[in-house]
Amino acid sequence: MRTAKKLVSIVGAFCILLLLASCAAPQDQGGPDPQLRGQWELLNATDAGGTIPLANQLISLTIDGDNTTTGRSTCSDYRAHVYGSASSLWVTATLPRAQHCGTQVQLDIERRYIDDLNQVRSGVITGGVLDLLAPGGIDLRYQRALAVPLNLVVNHTWKLATVAPDSYYATANPTAVAETGATLRFSENGTLAGVTGCRTFTANYVQNAGEIVTSHLVARASGRCTDYDQAADTHVLDVVGSGFTFLSGLGGLKISSPRAELALAFID
Repeated sequence: MRTAKKLVSIVGAFCILLLLASCAAPQDQGGPDPQLRGQWELLNATDAGGTIPLANQLISLTIDGDNTTTGRSTCSDYRAHVYGSASSLWVTATLPRAQHCGTQVQLDIERRYIDDLNQVRSGVITGGVLDLLAPGGIDLRYQRALAVPLNLVVNHTWKLATVAPDSYYATANPTAVAETGATLRFSENGTLAGVTGCRTFTANYVQNAGEIVTSHLVARASGRCTDYDQAADTHVLDVVGSGFTFLSGLGGLKISSPRAELALAFID
């Protein structure tokens, strides 16, 4: 009798363990599914609160060959891990301790996006579009980022000509204001050099998920620094340090950073 009761207890415990396992997150299969890997740009996003109003804001997700994943959001660079296969996966994403947002709406979008990303449980890939899905109507839709050739950008000394707002609330054609006194030069080896009336600076750069992203930015004071020089210096360093998209051609270069809320135009 005792043996029978013991057997029933063991079977019951085993069933409970199976039930818990069925509710647990998918098992790590040694890195993200190969078809998930690459650089992705967020196209649109919905959750229980409806559509996330991205407007001009840029959010990306770069999934590497191991479990290390990075991304750029409206305010911050974040880190994440993607586990499992496309049909059964989960994500853990974390923001840096300090978030430096220009506006409250950027902060709200960032926190909402990261919260949704942490709830993802499956994905669907159709062509170059990735949908990360979760219960509660969460659908984060990305497109695979394309690498834009830099041949029209590198090896030119670009002279600042105008500055315009590129904020969340900017109009479709914001008014550009003349501003000069700064230059940028991109080299083929991934380094960037710049001069303003206040500083010289250098940085490394890479193209990531549709943006030029800099690292190891080093600036040194130089010469007189008037109020006019200071404005150009601040605008250029803010954009360069925040990451930016670019458009070049016909002797001009435009770099835009919704994170810094600025768009700068240069001439060759």
